[in-house]
Amino acid sequence: MSKSILANKIGRTLFNIAKENNVLSEVGNDLTQCSKAILKENSFITLMNNPNISKEQKSQFIDKTFIGVNEYVVNVVKILAGNLKISLISDVLEAYTELINLYENKVLVKVESVYELSEEEMSKLGESIKEKLKVDNVEVNNEIDKSLIGGLRISYNGKVIDSSIKAKIKDIQRKISAI
Repeated sequence: MSKSILANKIGRTLFNIAKENNVLSEVGNDLTQCSKAILKENSFITLMNNPNISKEQKSQFIDKTFIGVNEYVVNVVKILAGNLKISLISDVLEAYTELINLYENKVLVKVESVYELSEEEMSKLGESIKEKLKVDNVEVNNEIDKSLIGGLRISYNGKVIDSSIKAKIKDIQRKISAI
């Protein structure tokens, strides 16, 4: 994945603290909600990435804004704001989620297709991936992408299996241009 070193470090540290304090789910939920709220508000991002506002002022504003949010998540927001990297909140969430899934022996799979897959197709695909990866739980999310023309593009754990017609056409074009 394209996450920054800072986002990976923060995500890993947050995971370890949450696990140690038995609040993995609470932290995950709060981090998800904070990430959505922050990324939705461009003015908040601009404010937190402003180098002319002191860390203390940002910290006070964050405390007032995120009342009731888990203190570990609030601290993550403060760290990102203090480093002028508030936009990395989604990368921190991604790193945290990957660690939770690893801890729970779970894989999230994104399946892109031209049409919506049936429950049966999704179930078969999930079982196949579960056996192949030897995990306890597979969550399959189907997304429609008409540009694929046909076939599937499957993404999980930073890996992509692209068996779409679009990918095959690009491969043929690349081979022809190499001649």
